[in-house]
Amino acid sequence: MGFRFWLACYVLLGIAYFLVLSEFEKMPDDNLHIVMMDVGQGEAMLIRTPSNQHILIDGGPDYSILERLGEELSFFKRDIDLVILTHPDSDHSTGLSRVLDRYKVKNILMTGVVKDNPRYDSFLNEVYESGARVIFAQSNNDIDLGGGAMLDIIWPIENMFGYEDQNPNNTSIVAKLLWRSHEILFTGDIEKETEKKILMQPVDISANILKVPHHGSKTSSSTGFIVAVNPDLALVSAGKNNRFGHPAKEIVSRYQNLDTEVRSTSEEGRIELVLY
Repeated sequence: MGFRFWLACYVLLGIAYFLVLSEFEKMPDDNLHIVMMDVGQGEAMLIRTPSNQHILIDGGPDYSILERLGEELSFFKRDIDLVILTHPDSDHSTGLSRVLDRYKVKNILMTGVVKDNPRYDSFLNEVYESGARVIFAQSNNDIDLGGGAMLDIIWPIENMFGYEDQNPNNTSIVAKLLWRSHEILFTGDIEKETEKKILMQPVDISANILKVPHHGSKTSSSTGFIVAVNPDLALVSAGKNNRFGHPAKEIVSRYQNLDTEVRSTSEEGRIELVLY
């Protein structure tokens, strides 16, 4: 047997080793994993609980979410326990129709608000075909994610199914994930109007990690809201050199002036947090 044969063997063994290592790293452990995926100017986050539950929040602006999920999930993982669509805008909803087509989704959390959007319509059609259990978000519908993780729905307060709003951003699902000593607040694309309404509610929105509303836009992240949350870390999902200028420099400075670290996919690409 010649040199080329043994070289090919070593290459195949090396590939096998890295594949096994990759699969091993995706196995459940005693930690909570949160990945803000790099989907460009949009948003998609994946949560893996210690009990190996997988929760996908939003699906990004295009179909690249399938590639991103392929990087995060085990090759043998063909189901997702919960998909959350925070609101129907295309930069959050477009990829979800393909996710529902490719994966077995067990549960879907959404608002059910009305929006004239072909990509949102495609998602709704896939929801109907999927057979998944649909949960309409409202503040008394908290969800046990397993492994001691609980999702506390803060907004909307009441079921918004069939509701039509000229600004769907303000109908976004706002939820707090609680696990051990960690509290992570997910905010969709809410703007100052909804931030103010939430602040008027008798609800605790404090969290050590905040998913920054609306990609760091100037229309969100009011000072009062940030103070109430009081996060140590703020995560921004935004595309590199995006045309909106997200995250806005003044918003980043606002967080930093309140002693909050800011990390953004526009600078780092994929961001993973492993919480112990």
